[in-house]
Amino acid sequence: MGYDLYTAVAIQPEIRVAETRADIAQNLQRCLELIDAAPQVQATAKEGFDQGFAPIKLISFPEFFIQGHEGHWPLEHYLEHVLIEIPGEETFRLSQKAREHQIFIAGCALERDPEWIAEGYFFNTHFIIDPRGEVIHKYRKVTEAIHYGLSISPHDVYDRFVARYGDALSSFLPVTETEIGKIGTITCMDGHFPETARALGIQGAEVILHPLLADPLMSPPMDLWQAMNKMRAWENVAYVVGASWGALLGGRRPKHIAPGKSMIVDYNGVVRAYADFPGEAIVSAVINLEELRRRRMDPSRNFPTLLRTEIYRKIYARSIYPPNQFAQAPPRTRAVRDPLAVIERFVAEGIYTPPTGYRKRGEEA
Repeated sequence: MGYDLYTAVAIQPEIRVAETRADIAQNLQRCLELIDAAPQVQATAKEGFDQGFAPIKLISFPEFFIQGHEGHWPLEHYLEHVLIEIPGEETFRLSQKAREHQIFIAGCALERDPEWIAEGYFFNTHFIIDPRGEVIHKYRKVTEAIHYGLSISPHDVYDRFVARYGDALSSFLPVTETEIGKIGTITCMDGHFPETARALGIQGAEVILHPLLADPLMSPPMDLWQAMNKMRAWENVAYVVGASWGALLGGRRPKHIAPGKSMIVDYNGVVRAYADFPGEAIVSAVINLEELRRRRMDPSRNFPTLLRTEIYRKIYARSIYPPNQFAQAPPRTRAVRDPLAVIERFVAEGIYTPPTGYRKRGEEA
């Protein structure tokens, strides 16, 4: 059965950083409770998931929603205490909820993939579980936050990734067709690059899931999170669901480093639901696929169909941020990922004008 009218939910949990596996179990248990509570706080305040004119069919969680994250964790901490398998024990418990309520559940987790873990590689993986309890979608985050994490991007092991999964656009940025529409996923820093969402839009994604940024990007005067999600929706004629943390507990950073602000944006770039506060929250909005599909038949400002690809591809004619940086071994420090060499190349080629007193790294004063 297909649904062209349903409710999407973004859950904003308070997350404890995973110092031990017990923290993951605690986070997961609370998330399961919040799933059960979702019908009670949607706009129509129904008792169950499959009632009303637009039943709840999609629940989206933020990045690291059961693991939390700290920017100082060494590689060994991830390997020993943080990573989960997908599918695995944690996704099995989520799949039970998906079957119970006949819903799709999406979230992001740091993944221990048996095909990669022997060499110390792990991914930041955005996954979707369907109402049958199956993991039907896995996206490995392309734009890793180089200042923050040690998970790898497929671009960091590009040749090996292509050899294993293929070189199609969908190998890197998949869109999955479901009974609630075509769904694509990006994660956090991906949102800074319009190319990631565009890659989904050009494959027909109708709903784009995009969790999480952190302050100061989410609060005034920057408000980049809101602007970003509105633009990704508008330029791709798609809904965007952005789930955020309510708080990060037990970490070194302020607990409201991500001060809530979970949101759902429609294909006109209009915010339909917004939790403009920290703490636990559940926000919901109606997804009207029939209306979206009719809008896509309108030539006016139908941006994916107006792409001047012959010109735009010249932007990408040569490599900029280098691929295969970690083809031989995973990064063990965050410092090895900085793009300073590319910045220096931009200066040397006259693309960037350097500031007064500029010197290349390693040059003496």
